[in-house]
Amino acid sequence: MLIENPYKINDIVTIKLKSGEELVGRVEADDDKAIKVSTPLTLVASDKGIGLQQFLFTADVKTAYVIKHEAITLIVKTREEFAEAYTKQTSAIQLPKKPSLIV
Repeated sequence: MLIENPYKINDIVTIKLKSGEELVGRVEADDDKAIKVSTPLTLVASDKGIGLQQFLFTADVKTAYVIKHEAITLIVKTREEFAEAYTKQTSAIQLPKKPSLIV
């Protein structure tokens, strides 16, 4: 049975690790053994809602990391609002504001 990935290279994905941690990052490479993710951030809950913070505090946040598939339970494309927050937090690119539907 052929299983297609719901994501591709350069997509922003959410990865759920077997340890329970959830992280968001941009896919640089993927094969049958591991996925390479750049600038991984993890979710953190606060009184203001859910935010993103550095995944590895003792390592360079601007680096890409290889995560073995055996350590992962799930990989999916990140929801649009979190993907936009990730892009805003990890790059100098300013995303255009969406027009408001409220008049």
